[in-house]
Amino acid sequence: MSKIALTLPSVQTPSELMDFLKKESENPNFDLWLDQLSERARSGDKLVWSFLYQAIREADSGRLSWGFHKRLLSGIFHMLSRIGDSQSYRLFINYVKSLDRTIPTGALELIGDLIPTFKEIDIDEIISISSLNDPFKSAFGIYALAQIVLEDRIPEEKIEQVKAFLRDYHNPNYYLDHLVERTLEFLERDNSDILAFVEQLAS
Repeated sequence: MSKIALTLPSVQTPSELMDFLKKESENPNFDLWLDQLSERARSGDKLVWSFLYQAIREADSGRLSWGFHKRLLSGIFHMLSRIGDSQSYRLFINYVKSLDRTIPTGALELIGDLIPTFKEIDIDEIISISSLNDPFKSAFGIYALAQIVLEDRIPEEKIEQVKAFLRDYHNPNYYLDHLVERTLEFLERDNSDILAFVEQLAS
């Protein structure tokens, strides 16, 4: 704890915080710092929120790339997930919706997997993203939708809508047929079969 107490008080601007985390992304304390920054964001810390908005802008523009800043970007999305409120959710979703370039499939899966951790999820918006003609953004929507289903976060009144959408879904660019098929199976299974489904999905 003393390490961050000694370091962060000297950080006065979002850019300084960004530079610090870029330089220290391989530091053993990196994840601890992100946890503490997440707590500060939950408390309304304006510096941390300004940093998060700047980070997403830089990720969107390509100045922060998954190729060179994977751990920092991964940490930022985990921070948003830990904060988990409507503001962090909107920042998270808007990043995907505004992307005009592809990112590694592993990054796509990561941010899709984190969606169910948010308190409030707009299922219609996730389906809308899944329906986009852009195969990359559509793939994100499917990864997110599959995790939302797996976490049993689909409202009862939306289940048939999700089933109908998945039955007609096809995205040859990202080979999602297996994931879609397993997600449909989950929606049609009894709760007693959840463990078997999870094992199959992981295989």
